[in-house]
Amino acid sequence: MYMHKFGSAAAVAALTGVAILGFGPSASASTPGTCWDNYENMVSGYMSAYSAINCDGLLGLAKGNDLNWGDSSGSFQSSDANVASSVINKGNYSEVKFYPGSGADSNFHICLTRAEGFASNLTDDYWLEERGFGSVNNSIGSHRWVDRTACSALAV
Repeated sequence: MYMHKFGSAAAVAALTGVAILGFGPSASASTPGTCWDNYENMVSGYMSAYSAINCDGLLGLAKGNDLNWGDSSGSFQSSDANVASSVINKGNYSEVKFYPGSGADSNFHICLTRAEGFASNLTDDYWLEERGFGSVNNSIGSHRWVDRTACSALAV
């Protein structure tokens, strides 16, 4: 009986020490957002791109086309080109067609449909859905809003 009381007292003391020293879970600890969170909070009619996977590190938002993410005009500017690792499409009527360079006139592309909503990790997406054409990750240079029929390659 004495041993049982000692064991319970030790357990209570240990838990009290953890609570006082703060080694337990904290209600103030923040968790990183997710693509789903960002999608839910984004205004309809826009697309967004992020420098990190899981829609972290906002690069910009666009309601219209931006044919050169590396210039000094449009929604995406200068250092935004070739750094996107995740994207969101919360457009109202169109798909977003991404291109590896400026001008949005390349045959190489990948689309993000409204139904998909977001691509949280572009490291597993390839231009024209072919590994040999290179990864979409860190290589988007422009985008254009298009009809679904203009998309032959889709982000997954």
